Amino acid sequence: MNPNQQQSDAWNGPESAHYVDHADRYDRQMAPISDAIVGRAAIGPTDTVLDVGCGSGATAFEAARTARRVVGVDISEPLVRVGRERAGRGGFDNVEFIVADAQTHTFEDGAFDVIVSQFGLMFFDDPVAAFSNLRRALTADARIIFATWRCLDDNEWLAPVVRAVAEHAEVPDLGGLAHGPGMFAMRDASEVTTLLEATGFGDVEVEAFSPTLSLGGGGGIDESTSFLLGMGIVRGLMGRLDDDQRATATQEIRTELGGHDRPGDGVSLGAGVWLVSARA
Repeated sequence: MNPNQQQSDAWNGPESAHYVDHADRYDRQMAPISDAIVGRAAIGPTDTVLDVGCGSGATAFEAARTARRVVGVDISEPLVRVGRERAGRGGFDNVEFIVADAQTHTFEDGAFDVIVSQFGLMFFDDPVAAFSNLRRALTADARIIFATWRCLDDNEWLAPVVRAVAEHAEVPDLGGLAHGPGMFAMRDASEVTTLLEATGFGDVEVEAFSPTLSLGGGGGIDESTSFLLGMGIVRGLMGRLDDDQRATATQEIRTELGGHDRPGDGVSLGAGVWLVSARA
């Protein structure tokens, strides 16, 4: 099996579908995190930026407002296709996208001044190989700034799902580098620091960031509930239930989300994120 083959199969198949269908809604939901990444990156007009796990391009486009050039890389052809379409519509002629695995892709040595990533670095089969490869792609004293999820308990937006599922089935352990790739693979700040230092990075800083997310980027309670239930992590958890349990859990989730519905803002819930920065 090729490196990251499971991730490639997932993100070129069913895992990407919800993101493709709701790209604008994901962008609105995650805007506080994209803004935080790009703000901390301090991108200048001469910088060349690599956005790893770029998805449909939201962070790449934010970076492109000040960067000389931005390259977005993602293993998902469907998401990259959306990014290219958006770049054309938005007139972002300093942004390009490539379909590739950042763990194994041969980037030009020293080609980039900055790497950014919004939740794109937790899915490598071999994190040491991946970060070593990314380190080689950076110029001397370049910087990397990325967001990863903290632990499940720190993410209020997932809590209604976890509580509803836990009434009927065991909720699995969802991460840690030792457990392999996944949404919460980089939830341990000390493990993240060790990984970066082992792959040639220095001046590592891991900052807790706790933004409030508007679920699905806003909308009514039914729309927000439907959006949440379509997310990959939620589909996986709900898939542990039978049909009757799933129907009960869905109603419980909707009821709990209703308590966080704010007129004009939609369903707003807290998130737990690490903002990680380091120097090459």
